[in-house]
Amino acid sequence: MNKTSHHPKTCGHLFRALVAATLAIVTVAAFAQGKGETITIQDYPGTIGLTMRVAIAKGYCADAGITCKLQVIPSAPLGIQAMLAKSIDAAIGSPEAIIPAVLRGAKVTWILDDYAKGVGVVLVGNQVPTPNAGKPFPEWVQDMKGKKIGVTSRGSGNETQVRFILEKAGVKADDVTFVAVGGPTTAIPALVHKQIDFAASFEPGATMCEVTKQCKVAWRADANRQPAEIYAANLAGDGLYLTQEYADAHPDVVAALIKAAHEANKFINDPANFEEVVKISESFFKFSGPDGDELTRALLRRQIKTGGHNEHVDRAAVKATVEYMIETGEIGKAINVSELVDQLVYSHAP
Repeated sequence: MNKTSHHPKTCGHLFRALVAATLAIVTVAAFAQGKGETITIQDYPGTIGLTMRVAIAKGYCADAGITCKLQVIPSAPLGIQAMLAKSIDAAIGSPEAIIPAVLRGAKVTWILDDYAKGVGVVLVGNQVPTPNAGKPFPEWVQDMKGKKIGVTSRGSGNETQVRFILEKAGVKADDVTFVAVGGPTTAIPALVHKQIDFAASFEPGATMCEVTKQCKVAWRADANRQPAEIYAANLAGDGLYLTQEYADAHPDVVAALIKAAHEANKFINDPANFEEVVKISESFFKFSGPDGDELTRALLRRQIKTGGHNEHVDRAAVKATVEYMIETGEIGKAINVSELVDQLVYSHAP
């Protein structure tokens, strides 16, 4: 037997540690219930914001003692601005959107993942010759040489990502022409009408190509393991952010949001609930056109199959994102993951 195990000082330390741990558990449990607060959360068109929609529709927010309201703001930078201006309480977006804001001095905290996968895709027009299609990276990238590549806007994260892909494949950015075409709903018509050859876009773009057969998918951030730097950052997904001031003042809301998201994701990931999940999704957002319902179902199946609905914040993926952003020149210095994810008063981040 270890002779120090019954030493009075050792026992005292152990007792105090046990008491502290017990109090921490009690504190977390106490704050896991809101006090009737209303929290306004950024939402996007499409299906990605499913977790909070289900949390509202199934009453998980109410069960956690809060009222969740959604406000559609179609871009992460605008959502972050609205949160910092206190027009909304919670913003949703990728690490690439929030990290520069933090480096500029914004005090925010990442409490959970609203969607736990990367959504970047590269699409190609049906008319474009792609002799290297289906081949592993970097071979398929050679098909982009001399082509017009659509991006959401010049200088956007989509352009940065595709430039990185080109560079890693040994293709110079000067060997392609970048054209601003907007999001998937305008990028795909640009492909169909041969205004561009490829599009660096995001979901639902790839699924729209698969359902409508109007274009093809060349690459997905959440499925293709190369470039390795992008795949390592894939699990960072889209975070749900609060200002540090709000999180410090409302630890009960932080815990309640995490609890509601957890229950919603548990419901979403149960195959028995798929039809109800579709119904809930379409009650918030419905794709127009004859393929609308098929597109919703295809997107939701893929989101669930790939593990997109998981509130856990993958800190290793956040670190990989920081490293990727430094390599691409999006940021000039590193940020510790703990500065962004772990700054909660009661450390509730899952």
